[in-house]
Amino acid sequence: MSRICYPRDFARVAPAAPARGSTLIELAIAIFVVGLILGGLLYPLTAQVAQQQATVTQQQLDEIRDALVGFAAANGYLPCPDTTGSGIENVTGGTGVCTTIGGNGIAHGNLPWVTLGLGHSDIWGNRFRYAVEANFARRAPGALFTLATVADIRVCPTATTCGTSLTTEAVAVVLSHGPNGFGGTRSVTGTANPAATSADELENTDADRDFVQRPAYTGSVTANEFDDVVVWLSRHTLVNRMIAAEKLP
Repeated sequence: MSRICYPRDFARVAPAAPARGSTLIELAIAIFVVGLILGGLLYPLTAQVAQQQATVTQQQLDEIRDALVGFAAANGYLPCPDTTGSGIENVTGGTGVCTTIGGNGIAHGNLPWVTLGLGHSDIWGNRFRYAVEANFARRAPGALFTLATVADIRVCPTATTCGTSLTTEAVAVVLSHGPNGFGGTRSVTGTANPAATSADELENTDADRDFVQRPAYTGSVTANEFDDVVVWLSRHTLVNRMIAAEKLP
């Protein structure tokens, strides 16, 4: 004989509904765990991207240095900087000297990428800065440089330790202003980026004879900030290549 169930029987056997508070806590824990996992994955990825960008920039600078040597081997002198934003070297007509030369005898500006037949910017979209010992960029009707021409561009480990320079005989320096771009110029618009704030990055923009090359620092201390990538062409390397090309002595 079948048994008749009354409402009170269902109340006795029905499972209890889960507490709403417990469900929200479990969801929050799940989201937190997923966040930790994603964060752990994204940080190495960011570091890999930054390393790849630095590698590409170093390769670009090495190619630029080779192009400068090739230009000198073909012409007997280094190119002058681009000071108008056209990508073409700026030379004063009738004198054969660079248009803008500082009191220290060094011409400063941006890399004349059109003259050299190179790309117009670094991987972050900024123009490369270029400085050259003016006597090594002089051409007719001026006298070309010789074995006796002196170079005194200095590359230093910091702005305050140029007494222990990495070199004191660079004829040219080329640099990228790095990811922050401070002190550089946008390649597309030609507009100036914000000025550098650290002493070492400022040293690379103040148009004197000294430049800084050191490991990057992108921590929280603004005074230590540095992400410029710097290469230089030594006088001895240039002279050696010019002799091999029968441009010297």
